[in-house]
Amino acid sequence: MEKGPGVEPKRIVAIFYFFAAIVVGIFLEKILGIAFSYARLNDTALLGDEWTTTTVVGYGIAAVLAVLAWRSPRVNAVSMQVAQELELVSWPNLRETRASTVAVVIFTFVAAFTLGIFDLVWSRLSALVY
Repeated sequence: MEKGPGVEPKRIVAIFYFFAAIVVGIFLEKILGIAFSYARLNDTALLGDEWTTTTVVGYGIAAVLAVLAWRSPRVNAVSMQVAQELELVSWPNLRETRASTVAVVIFTFVAAFTLGIFDLVWSRLSALVY
C-alpha cells in the first residue's frame, strides 16, 4: 500500500467542521420547520424564496455550534488527534481497490446463489410437509 501526500490535519478538521455544520443546518432546518408547523407559525421568506426563517435560524445555529466546537480546546484537541491518526493510515491504491471490489462482488453472487439454492430446497421440502 502506498502512502499518499499528506494533508495538514488542521485543514482536515476545518473541512470536517464545515461539512458537519451544513449537515446539522439541514437537520435543524427540518426540525424547526416541523416545530413551526406544530406551533402554527409562519415560515416567512427572508432572502428570496429559498431562505426562510427556519433555514436562516437552522444554519445560524449550526454555524455557531461549529465555531464553538472549533474554539473549544478539548474538542479541537480530540479532532486534531483523529486527523493526525488518519495521516498514519496507508490507503490502498487503485489496483488494490479494484481487486478487493471484484472479490466482494464475486463473493456476493456466490453467497446469493448458495442462499437461493437453500431457499429453493427448503421451500420444496416445506411444500411436501405442509
